[in-house]
Amino acid sequence: MLNEGIEPARTGHSPSADGDCHTTKKQEDILNESTDETQLADPGVRKVEAFNKVLSKTRSGKLLLITLVVSIGLTKFGYALDYGITTQFNAIASSSFGHHAELGAVNTASVIIRGVSKPFIGKLADITSRPTTYVVVLVFYVIGFVVAATCDNIAAYTVGICFTAFGKSGLDFLGNVIVADLTPLQWRVFWNSLLVFPFIITTFINGFISEAFIPDKWRWGLGMFAIMIPVLMIPAIWTLYGMQIKASRLGMISMANPAATGKHGGNAMFSAYLRVFWQGILDIDLAGIILLGFAWSLILLPLNLAQSANGGWRNASMIAMIVCGFVLLIFFGLFEVYIAPKPVMSRAIIHNKAFMYGVIVDVFNLMASGCHENYLSSYLYIIKDWSNYTWTIFIGITTLTISFVGPIAGVIQRLTHRYKTMMVFGGVMKLIGYSISMGSNMRSTQSTAALAMSQIIVGIGSVSVFGARLGEQASVPHKDLASAIAIASLWTTIGSSVGYTISTTIWTAHMLEYMREECPAGTPDSILTAIYGSISVLRTDYGWEDPIRKGAIAAYTRTNGLIVTAVYYYLGKQQNAVTNTGVDGEPLEILPHAINESGGREVNKQGIWSKIKYFYYKEV
Repeated sequence: MLNEGIEPARTGHSPSADGDCHTTKKQEDILNESTDETQLADPGVRKVEAFNKVLSKTRSGKLLLITLVVSIGLTKFGYALDYGITTQFNAIASSSFGHHAELGAVNTASVIIRGVSKPFIGKLADITSRPTTYVVVLVFYVIGFVVAATCDNIAAYTVGICFTAFGKSGLDFLGNVIVADLTPLQWRVFWNSLLVFPFIITTFINGFISEAFIPDKWRWGLGMFAIMIPVLMIPAIWTLYGMQIKASRLGMISMANPAATGKHGGNAMFSAYLRVFWQGILDIDLAGIILLGFAWSLILLPLNLAQSANGGWRNASMIAMIVCGFVLLIFFGLFEVYIAPKPVMSRAIIHNKAFMYGVIVDVFNLMASGCHENYLSSYLYIIKDWSNYTWTIFIGITTLTISFVGPIAGVIQRLTHRYKTMMVFGGVMKLIGYSISMGSNMRSTQSTAALAMSQIIVGIGSVSVFGARLGEQASVPHKDLASAIAIASLWTTIGSSVGYTISTTIWTAHMLEYMREECPAGTPDSILTAIYGSISVLRTDYGWEDPIRKGAIAAYTRTNGLIVTAVYYYLGKQQNAVTNTGVDGEPLEILPHAINESGGREVNKQGIWSKIKYFYYKEV
């Protein structure tokens, strides 16, 4: 399935030029046929297409493929462990500094870093290689966890989490890119869904981690990842470098003009890398991305921090940040139109309807998810008298559901070759899931059954994301794949940060006020401020039957209720639907669609149902 559509190598040997190795006639044909076609691709893309030829045209290819799958699975296992527990660590850590309300600011900052970093990571993977990029993100990952685990204030903790956000972004992103590199469209959803399969195991492991490290040993929990992640990533880095070296020995990789390299040696190669690197900076519009990141940070962070700032919105710095953010946003637009050599949103992307529609669906999906999930762990931690193990398992229900539903959706997509149905079905299911979590009188429900059902249905609804992202990937050629995924991720993570900001604004504007209304009369403001700033204090210092605990729970249901209310193409064996080439870069013969041009002309003569089907099956 990973190399479906690639013919097996023919036997027979011919001596190589240097006489010390043998290549098959098929390998020589591959090299000759693909040299001209790959010149337009970035070096990293040429290496990936060479990987696919190694996997399918050499005797050891299948073993390498199995090794690669296992090693990528280990990296995703580490990512799943991180993703499934650091949300809880963030809530507990912010509470330990007395700044639980600023949890949204931590999440918003980290999400913006994740979005802004992905285009850079994508182009780095294109112009160097996938394993080299893994090394870079690993360094950021380790530094971030070390800083977060050793900090003594919320600001330093946020800096550490932002470093880990870069590493986490790269780890997640590169897994998706490698799957897209190695799989045809008809199996893309299935293999992408397997990337979240480790959550089936890690959800329960994280329960034990939570029990061991929360609330008092969260620093040790973060430090554990600084050791664990490198151990889990080294096999993937080693395997990818091994595949790269093997492809190079077979003559399948050309990092520069061979003639220039032969004449001038290392200097020409170094100059070629510098040119490629500079061109990469222009290609990803690094200046534009930095402007966009600063603009959204200056707009969104004051909305998260205003209530805790001295004087609130009367603090001039809050207004100044927002004004500067909008000024930078306007300047970003002017820069993209008049100055940027290659804008973030080029004309080709803007006119690529399939890509744009997929991004729009993804943006609103993640905006809703960010808004809903920002304080969900805190809400459950307070309203339920559960153990840390049960609390962590319950939070992981959505990802657990995705792990089961994803492969099923992938098989369905493989049989139907369509992704629009997944998007429509997923959107409807998410609306139902969010609605179930609402109780009466605009309060969020406390029912365990309703909350569990909501989590499950929202997880099922996540198939809309699989469909949207498949549409995005199908609409671009292979040489632009990593950058296209990165651009889509940039905008969708901005959508997620907007969701975090919405929920944080609601939380900081209403929670303390509702606590004053719901807690017993005469409760000192010092106590209210303490339980507002720390979920650990509220849970450990006040028993389940304590009137202050009950009043706080009522305030939590009212605030979370407002947050939940705010929430309310043919695909076959080709690597993409633009160039119609396989995962090895070779052209494929694509069968005609069931709805062809003549069918389009005849649809006007048919009934309304036929017109609806034609519109559904029509390519965007």
